[in-house]
Amino acid sequence: MEALRYLPYLSKEGWIVSNTAPFKNIPNYPELDSIKKEIKNIENNIALDADKIAQEIGSKRSMNIVILGAASKFLGLEYKKLEEAIQAIFGRKGDDVVNANLKALQAGKEFADKNMN
Repeated sequence: MEALRYLPYLSKEGWIVSNTAPFKNIPNYPELDSIKKEIKNIENNIALDADKIAQEIGSKRSMNIVILGAASKFLGLEYKKLEEAIQAIFGRKGDDVVNANLKALQAGKEFADKNMN
């Protein structure tokens, strides 16, 4: 729903990168199928179940990093800079946390590379 809310700000060359598992924070959240249909109508979109991907790689809490990986191609940053940022941000939490987030970043990137419309 948030992706559609900000659609007027998306340039013609822009991309929507969205999780298909929404965070439903209102009681009258729109029908998920209608939201997905609207997003699929946008030529440049990557819709992924980041929650499922994060769970599959063994790090359920890293779904936002999966989304970051999927969006990485469109951020105007070198991928290596994102990896370095993850190491800096999560480094104090230990190697396991850093590696889980790097794995999530890579999983999102790989999904986007395989599924770009």
